[in-house]
This record gives sequence, structure tokens and C-alpha cells, in this order.
Amino acid sequence: MEYLVIGAGPAGLQMGRFLHRAGREYVVVERGPGPAGFFREFPRHRVLSTDDNRLFEGEPFSRYSKRSFPDADDLVRYLEDFARPLNVRYDTPVGDISDFPARHVIIATGKKPHVPNIPGIEHAETYASATTDPIAYAGKRVLIIGRGHSAFETADNIAATAKLTHTVGRTVLRIARQGDELVATIDGTGELRYDKVIVCAGFRRDTALDVPHAHVLTGDSIRAIRHSARALHRTLEAEHHGVPWPHRRLRNRPDALAATIAVRAGKIPDGLADVVVPQGQHALLYDEMPTTERNGFVVTSTQVRHYRRNELIAVEHRLHRKPLEKFFSQQLAVPCIA
Repeated sequence: MEYLVIGAGPAGLQMGRFLHRAGREYVVVERGPGPAGFFREFPRHRVLSTDDNRLFEGEPFSRYSKRSFPDADDLVRYLEDFARPLNVRYDTPVGDISDFPARHVIIATGKKPHVPNIPGIEHAETYASATTDPIAYAGKRVLIIGRGHSAFETADNIAATAKLTHTVGRTVLRIARQGDELVATIDGTGELRYDKVIVCAGFRRDTALDVPHAHVLTGDSIRAIRHSARALHRTLEAEHHGVPWPHRRLRNRPDALAATIAVRAGKIPDGLADVVVPQGQHALLYDEMPTTERNGFVVTSTQVRHYRRNELIAVEHRLHRKPLEKFFSQQLAVPCIA
């Protein structure tokens, strides 16, 4: 097999779609009976935190839900339809990558709930195990460990029935059981007593299958995932199939470069960069490359770095049109265009 993609969540399916369109030999393997295993279980309260859940080359997500905070089951239906034309093998767990020979391996196994290493954490329930029935918390004192989406959706769910609800971040030092109570020692506060402690400390990527030669595909949102998948696919196409990275030509003038970069900077996902390479009267713009690139002007969402022969020459943090025009004028050694 040319490409093995492990995982049929958003990352694996997006990569599968790119490989399918490019006519590459590939297979996506998934241990569950269907795609989107993570979103069949999470979020526990079945409400997504954003409506930006589309993948590239798929149907508009608005056909599945027009709500600002869609139901997670709408995303499951969307990913099921997205997966149908792809070569996906379900009920296929991977214990050892060597059991699935492939020239290129892409690990897209997603994330699992994170449980911090706190003494006594075994006395707590987790985001994955705690009941979502608010009646179960009626009259109880509840400590929620975490400050992300999972923590606040849990707190919102039980706030009307619980006697009190506290959410804390990384300040819990230990948890101990004393009779029917749980005593949490909180840095800067001291000991507080609760009836329940729930760990909602977010998610961490599953690294069980990581090997040096494999490519890892992940992201903190579906938006980040789809852009990272496209960047990885373009990298593989260029390195192994001689397909040039897509690009467009700009006029190599400070005003033209500044106008384009001022707009593009706000659209570049974290971990990726636009690269502008001057060539005479024109400049080539390669969008959303890995930030390891050290050639020409490397543009991220926070700065522009200028490299010559892999050496950093200058940095500009003001990503507005006028400061950028002045920056490019200095770097290109031509006067500003009024």
C-alpha cells in the first residue's frame, strides 16, 4: 500500500479525500464500526462549540445544521456522508503499524480525555465517566478541575441543581477522601470539601502508535485539522510525486505585497505560514506551508520574517498595510509607493 491513514475522524477522512482525488493508492483504517468515533461520545452534552465544522471538498455543513452551536450528531451525519466515497476499512484496530505495510503512514488517531497527575485523582470522576443527568448533582457540592470547553459545559449543565459549583485550573495540589467527603487542597485557598470532583482537563493526542517515520496529523479544531491536512498532503505530493506546491504571482512591489499580506495574515491558521519568494518583477506566494520554511518572506498570523539563504534578516510584527509597506520597502531596498 502506498498510503496508510490510521483513524476515520475529521483528520483521517480529510486526508483520505485528498489522496482519493489525487488518484493515490491508499486505505483509511478505523477501529470502530463507523467514522467519527470521537464525536459519537464527545462532547458529552452534545453541543459543539463552533459552527465551523466543514471539511475541504465536502458538502456545506449548513446543509446539516444552521445553528451557531450545532448538535454533535449533526457532525456525525456529516462525516458519515463525507466518508462514503472513500476507501475506509472499519472494525480494523491497529496494534502494530508493521502489520500494515505501507510506504507512507499518516497517524490521525485523534485525542482522548486528559487526566492530570494529581495525588488522589483516582477519587475523582472524569469528563468521560461522570453522568450528564443534572438531577444526580442536586444539593451537592461539586469541584470541576479544568478551565476549557469541557469544564464549562459541565458546570453549565449542573449549575441549576448543584448546591455549589467551583471550577479551578492547575491549582489543585491533592485530593483525599474523608468519609463521604472529598477534600481538595487548592493552592492559595487551602482545603475545601466537596461531594463530587469531576476532572474536565481537556484532551491530549493519543501517541500510542507514534513511530519516527510516520506523519502525525492533528489539530485543536476542525478548521485547524482541515488546513493541516491540506498542508501535509501538498508536502507529500511535492516530495514523492513531483507535484509543485500551488502558488500565485504578485507584483514585487511594497504596496502590492503589503496589500496582499495584510489580508492574508488574518486567515493563516496556527502552525502554518504563507511564503513569499521575490523573483525579479514578480513574487511567488505559496500559501499555508509548514512554518519550518526558511526562504523569502515567511508570514504567520503574528509576524513576517525575512530570510536570505536560511539566515533571518528582519522581523515585522505590525501586520497592517502601512507598516508592512514600509517593511517591504526597506527589505526590497526600493522607495515606498505613496
